[in-house]
Amino acid sequence: MRKQESFFSGGSDKFFETIKEKLYEILGGKVCSNCGFSDERALGISPISENVTSDNSGRGGDVASWGKYISAPDVAREELKVFCLNCNQIREPTAKRSEVSSRPKSKKSKYFPR
Repeated sequence: MRKQESFFSGGSDKFFETIKEKLYEILGGKVCSNCGFSDERALGISPISENVTSDNSGRGGDVASWGKYISAPDVAREELKVFCLNCNQIREPTAKRSEVSSRPKSKKSKYFPR
């Protein structure tokens, strides 16, 4: 007899997708809240706190706690946004560029131009 597939079984793929779809609905749909981009292949749900330094929209990280937002949509709208990959990357702080090295420049190569 074949075991009936549970909503939470199989690595929780169905559970993850269901929560993600509900959150998109709560947050206003599958559209970037910054630029309006709507190709869902490049959209993700991210926390909007200022101290976010990486994209946690994959499995694990903040996704593990998304379930709490389903029962508290007002909190979800305060703490989460839908961003496209570009807007999510741009909003992150960038590392300062290091000073130009004092190493002398070598002659330009015709094979590896600078």
